[in-house]
Amino acid sequence: MKNFRILSALLALVALINCGGPANDGETTELVLFCAAGLKSPVTEIAELYEKETGVAVRMQFGGSGTLLSSLQIAPGDIYLAADSSYTDEAMKRDLISGPIPVARMKAGIGVAKGNPKNIVSLADLSRKEIRAGIGNPDAASIGKFTKKILSKHNLWENLSPVLVTPTVNELANAVKLQSVDAVILWNVVAQQYPDVDFISVPEFDAEKKGVTIAVTKSSKDPAASLKFCQFLSGADKGALIFQKHGFELETASQ
Repeated sequence: MKNFRILSALLALVALINCGGPANDGETTELVLFCAAGLKSPVTEIAELYEKETGVAVRMQFGGSGTLLSSLQIAPGDIYLAADSSYTDEAMKRDLISGPIPVARMKAGIGVAKGNPKNIVSLADLSRKEIRAGIGNPDAASIGKFTKKILSKHNLWENLSPVLVTPTVNELANAVKLQSVDAVILWNVVAQQYPDVDFISVPEFDAEKKGVTIAVTKSSKDPAASLKFCQFLSGADKGALIFQKHGFELETASQ
C-alpha cells in the first residue's frame, strides 16, 4: 500500500509537470491589446467596462498604428486596433491577424488654438511662412500616413515644411495646447478631447473618412477570448455606444 501511494504521488507529479503547472480552469484572465493612440479615451472606457462585466483584464499598449503593426511581428499580443483600415489590410497581407471587424469612422482636419488666432482655414494655409505646422510621422502614425496621401493628391505635400513631426496624433494636440505650434493635422475625435483646441474641417479630408478596425492576432494565446473582446468593443449595444459618445461615427451609420 505504501508503495502504491508513492507511485500515485509520482504519477501525479509527472502529470503536473507535463501540464506546465496547476490548472486555472482554462480561462484567460488578461488580454494584450495593441491600440492606436488616438483611440485611447473610448477604448480605455470600454476595457474597464469589459473587465467589470467579465473579469478579463485588457492590458493596452498605445502607439501609432504603423509602429504597432511593426511590433506585431516581434512582440506578443492578442488584439490589434488600428485607426486606419489600411493598416489592418497590411496586417492581413503579412498574415499577422485574422479577419478584421469594422468599428467606427472618423475624419481628419486642422487643429488650431482656441479662437483660431492665425486665421487658418485651408490646407494651403499650413504652408504660409509664418505658420508653425505639425504633422504625424507618415511611417508611424495613421494620421501622418493619411496626411501625406491627401496632401500629395492635392499637390500640397512638397510645399509643407513642418516644424514638428510626431509618432502619435495625441502629441500633435498637446503641441497646439502648449502653443509650440500654430496648426496640426489631427482626427476630429482627438481634437474634441482638448478644450483649448479648435477643429477646422476641410473638404479634402471630409471626402475621405477613415475606418477604425479591430482584429485578433495570429499569435494570440487565446483567439476565442480575444474575439469575444473584439465583438464587445464593436457591438452595437456595448462598445459602439461608447465610441459614439466620444464623437465617432458608427460604421453601420455610414453604410
